[in-house]
Amino acid sequence: MAQKLYRVVRACVEMREDNPIVSIHDQGAGGNCNVVKEIIYPKGAEIDIWAVVIGDHTMSVLEIWSAEYQEQDAILVKRESRSMLQSICQIERVCMAVIGTISGDEHVVLVDSRAVQESQLSGQLAPRPVVDLELQKVLGDMPQNRVLRLPSVCSKRFLTTKVDRCVTGLVAQQQTVGPLKITLSDVAVIVQTYSDFTGGACAIGEQSIKGLLDPKAMLRLAVGEALTNLVWAKITSRSDVKASGNWMYAAKLDGEGAAMYDAAIALSEAMIELGIAIDGGKDSLSMAAHASDEVVEAPGNRVISADATCPDITKIVTPHLKLGNDGVLVHIDLAKGKQRLGGSALAQAFDLVGDECPDPEDVSYLKRGVQELLTDGLISAGHDISDGGLIVCILEMAFAGNCELSSRGNLLQTLFSGKLGLVLEVSEHELGVVLEKLQNFSISAEIVGQVTAAPMVEVKFDGIAHLNEEMSLLRDLWEDTSFKLEKFQRLASCVDSERKG
Repeated sequence: MAQKLYRVVRACVEMREDNPIVSIHDQGAGGNCNVVKEIIYPKGAEIDIWAVVIGDHTMSVLEIWSAEYQEQDAILVKRESRSMLQSICQIERVCMAVIGTISGDEHVVLVDSRAVQESQLSGQLAPRPVVDLELQKVLGDMPQNRVLRLPSVCSKRFLTTKVDRCVTGLVAQQQTVGPLKITLSDVAVIVQTYSDFTGGACAIGEQSIKGLLDPKAMLRLAVGEALTNLVWAKITSRSDVKASGNWMYAAKLDGEGAAMYDAAIALSEAMIELGIAIDGGKDSLSMAAHASDEVVEAPGNRVISADATCPDITKIVTPHLKLGNDGVLVHIDLAKGKQRLGGSALAQAFDLVGDECPDPEDVSYLKRGVQELLTDGLISAGHDISDGGLIVCILEMAFAGNCELSSRGNLLQTLFSGKLGLVLEVSEHELGVVLEKLQNFSISAEIVGQVTAAPMVEVKFDGIAHLNEEMSLLRDLWEDTSFKLEKFQRLASCVDSERKG
């Protein structure tokens, strides 16, 4: 059958300017319902399902429309070329059927002609089309950069720019970083006195969406995120880390109390292994409410706020890139190469949860930090991987540094997995020293990007560029949700003025 079809297509092509074929598309996955929609996009057409040639007349409309039979093409021809194509098909003994005409209404309409005839004979109203879809909604361009617009990923400007962030004069590291004061600081640091360099650092971790898949993994990830945020300030020792734990669960609903118990056991085991402890916190165990005769339940969650003393508050690493063309981005994977998209921002952006979420099965791996590199002054910028994945982490570092970069990865999972990890900016001439030190700590690391002078962000994997966009445009998308939320809190004209600035 494939050879016969090939001869038909070849005969048409060899007619050169008289080629009757306007467009051709082979049928595969999805069957008629896929190939027909794509070849009529964007104009639209009305299709008669019973015009399709079938060998088994017991097939239903659904089966004919979606069966994935092969060696079949959909061809778009001009009306006056129909008989010519028909004659070529007869010569090659290939079945050809005219199943519909272009309508121009930008819809794909599937009609059951037999049902229409039966209704006419019985004097009943004509049945509605089996399918009537707007092609733009089905096949139009997918909304881009959804992840950057998620509230959990986007700029937190709407929370921070309206308040005084340096009350007392003892704030060593506030929420904003970089020349444009972008809201991306991983860790908060205060000074103890006005005359010394000792102080304290605090960072938080929470992973509520992943708790929908695995409450135990959620707690381990929350602890891990708190530590990967805290690591950017020099602390006295990991054993000095204490934490506050805030439970938020609808504990009285079926299954939630048990999930909370499992999460508490996992949290206890992880913190014992890490040698840190919780010394306070609070509980909110009625995270459900009745609304319009249904129970609205918040995802179970626990926020971990980790703090420790700092011997020198001048040793802080911020996320904004600083080195220009001399900067190299190094990725430290704390998930040991496992790529899982469950509970990720990418899944959430498409109204999904996923099947399997990241989980630091080897909690001890978190003990091997980057504090030594920080002490030696080998890190110019650093950021943790969390909501949004590796790609968002790298983009945020560029946003805050007001600079450009070229990044490379291997897989979609690598770029968007919400696993634990770190990205460091290091000087190119110190790269060998950094990689050697990490190897001595048995930490896996790889080079994933280069800071550049061009005003662009380029992301490649498998040698193919999948993102090549102006950094400022991507940053505007990242800021967009924040400005929309801000309009609920402030005068819209003031928000527009700030955005324009």
